[in-house]
Amino acid sequence: MLKESLPSFFLVMPDCALPQRVTARIGGIPILVRHPSGRPWIVGTVPRDQVTVHAEGRRRLALLGATTATPEDLRRLCESSRGIPDFEKVSNRFAGAYHVVGSFEGRVYAQGSASGVHRVYHAAVCGVRVLSDRMDMLAELAGLPPNDTAVAMRLVRGLPYPLSEVPLWSGITAVAADDCLVVETDGHGWATKTWWRRPDPVLSRAEGAARLRSALADATAARAVGGLITCDLSGGLDSTPLCYFAARSPSGVIAKTSYNDDPGGRQDLLWARKALAVMPGVREHVVESTNDMPDFYGGLLDILDRVDEPTQSLLCAPRIEHQLRYDSARGVAVHLNGLGGDQLFCGSSSWEHSLFRRKPLSAWQRARAVQLAEGHSPLATLRALCDRSGYAAWLSRSIEDALDGRAPGLCGWSLTPRFPSWLSAAAKDALREAMLRAVRDADPLGVNRAEHHELSEIRDAARVVRGSAQLGARFGVSHQAPLLDDRVVEACLSVRREERVTPVEWKPLMKEAMRGLLPDEFLRRVTKTDGTGQVMRGFNAHRHDISTLCESSGLSESGLIDMAAFTAAVNPKGMELPDTLMNEFTNLALFIRNRDQFRVFGTVNSFR
Repeated sequence: MLKESLPSFFLVMPDCALPQRVTARIGGIPILVRHPSGRPWIVGTVPRDQVTVHAEGRRRLALLGATTATPEDLRRLCESSRGIPDFEKVSNRFAGAYHVVGSFEGRVYAQGSASGVHRVYHAAVCGVRVLSDRMDMLAELAGLPPNDTAVAMRLVRGLPYPLSEVPLWSGITAVAADDCLVVETDGHGWATKTWWRRPDPVLSRAEGAARLRSALADATAARAVGGLITCDLSGGLDSTPLCYFAARSPSGVIAKTSYNDDPGGRQDLLWARKALAVMPGVREHVVESTNDMPDFYGGLLDILDRVDEPTQSLLCAPRIEHQLRYDSARGVAVHLNGLGGDQLFCGSSSWEHSLFRRKPLSAWQRARAVQLAEGHSPLATLRALCDRSGYAAWLSRSIEDALDGRAPGLCGWSLTPRFPSWLSAAAKDALREAMLRAVRDADPLGVNRAEHHELSEIRDAARVVRGSAQLGARFGVSHQAPLLDDRVVEACLSVRREERVTPVEWKPLMKEAMRGLLPDEFLRRVTKTDGTGQVMRGFNAHRHDISTLCESSGLSESGLIDMAAFTAAVNPKGMELPDTLMNEFTNLALFIRNRDQFRVFGTVNSFR
């Protein structure tokens, strides 16, 4: 097995005697940290520079990911800790994005990040509770079968919580992003508890902007400790602030901007150059035409990366990997992107629903400013704002409406699900039954629609970020999205929603945070480059590849797809836009095809 093809992952083992089968299967994997007993504690292929650890005495602590913490910081924390609950406070102390893994008197603690970028999963392996940051690694180690129903659900666009959280292999348990997991010394007992709670949205825009500015500076500093980095510089309000702060690091930054020759396709380059005037730390500005990159939908058959869930990162993999090859050739270890910005700074109609109870006139005006342009009547807006359906009832109705072809309502708890027109009748019936059963007693992620929707959107973005990070491993480049660091997310959630976002200004919170740092002219940007032309050309050029993926993944024979309807969707007439649900199909097909490409465990010499 080539080193370049190895996924990045880690396993956390309890401090007990492991069954011989487990020991044999993990025997070729590097031991990153040991328990005080000498037994393996954390094993995996995570790069050593992403592991910050204190590994002395009976209390041990490791942070896996990007962090400003040092081993000395962790030593002091361990010495002052009086029990496992003290580990819950670690994430409040250090910037970055990382897992927290602790060992206290033989008990094991693990948590990911509240945003969902770093997740924790666990399963019984030969009777012993093993933890991991990836579902697929646990499934292979334990020999667990796929959860076919959960896999089929991933064909649905906007798959709602909690369906989006269902593990894709039977026998795996997902730890909620705001929960931590504790495994007892016997390796059998375990429990979860909540470690993170969202901040109340009580700050003004100015107060929140100051907190956001500080969080962005700290987030980029957590990535700049290892040397030269690259950063996307799209000229927009997501990646540009990150590039600004990265340029202030001692090692500087390589900024990367792409453009195309479609109408308006050079706008990003124009705005990026305006911002560069205040970034003397940019060592090089790399400008590249999208004509020199893989097409949209191009190069998919060559993507062999194994990821642990299907996300948009797979559809974008050819372009992501094009960038990572450049980074790797330059010796760059970290590539920053602006993923998560839209979810943090754009808001949704559900916010107006929650605002309506406190400030009905303001909520009405904000809702109408958007819905009038979309062609909705005042009565439809009023009905939506007055609707008091609970989450489970709303979700069940939304699933039924989507399956039966009824238009979605306004101001819902989240985006409504969309089912492909080419699902087979049997698949629709099976998904209807399974999804309605699973959401019958579903609880939302917050006390109202605004709280639920914003956290649901953040965690959907986090899934894409997790996927893109998994793609970067074989290039030796860490592909990271600092906007989804917990401290950045908390800064945004702390701001009153009516001040964080308005219908008449584009991303006002980020603009306020960067006022006085980026040029005033730059902060007046209100446009965003449209990639529709690239999508249409790419789809038309590579539609045969999508049909090939349908066959090579086994989806053509799965019973999930009406192949006649699917063939028609792959071949739209004239200038029709391709069915956007082809994205979900492509992501799932690549995930299924690649999940068994190679085996990690049992290849004793592969990791040495």
